[in-house]
Amino acid sequence: MTGGGSGIGRAICRRLALEGAIVIVADLDADAADSVASGLAKPGLAVRLDVSSAEQVTAFAARIADHHGALDILVNNAGIVRDAPLHKMTDGDWVLAHNVISTGAFLMCRAFAPLLRLVPEDGHHRKVINMASVSGIYGRELSANYSAAKAGLIGLTKALAREWAPRQINVNAIAPGFIGGTGLTTPVDDGRTAMREDFLDRVVAQIPLGRGGVPEDISGVAAFLASTDSDYITGQVIEAHGGLEILRV
Repeated sequence: MTGGGSGIGRAICRRLALEGAIVIVADLDADAADSVASGLAKPGLAVRLDVSSAEQVTAFAARIADHHGALDILVNNAGIVRDAPLHKMTDGDWVLAHNVISTGAFLMCRAFAPLLRLVPEDGHHRKVINMASVSGIYGRELSANYSAAKAGLIGLTKALAREWAPRQINVNAIAPGFIGGTGLTTPVDDGRTAMREDFLDRVVAQIPLGRGGVPEDISGVAAFLASTDSDYITGQVIEAHGGLEILRV
């Protein structure tokens, strides 16, 4: 589970542990990963991981292979937001979003492919769950880097779903809307907020279900996609946004 130290990732870790999974919490913030892993219903493992580093991801996969020998569920949740108008967006902001979101998921899937592609004796399906976004489907102003990276993640999801289906591997994505408690309005290193609070307020006001989402709204979807109930579902993008399908504010 990448990006498991906070927000949606933390909620998914907690839910999967409640369902009986042994959860490996990977996050760039080692303290956050430790905090989540130590509080799970079933003991888990915490790992500091930069998903944009091929070297770190490869070493992480080798460690899991040596100690566990198998992997049933891979959740690619690591993400980052650096909003700016396109004409002011820096090369660094563009590259960082892609390195963490789409390239990070690619590196994880590639590194763990040997474990995922092992055909289990009992024939059970293995699951890959990628955390996309409604921004990757409908786009969002001031967020070309994030929207493009999430769109790329959706493409990766659909391509791998076709490629890995013969191996009984289900590959799906979740596209959350605007979820509170995910750090989108937390100041980043230069003092900016990742997303303008006034933008969030206007979007939430348009959600047909009358509220913004919470991480637990997404963890339930992830638990379904990780379960045997989803064995006949692959290559899908499940939108979870309270009915907000067109982002016009």
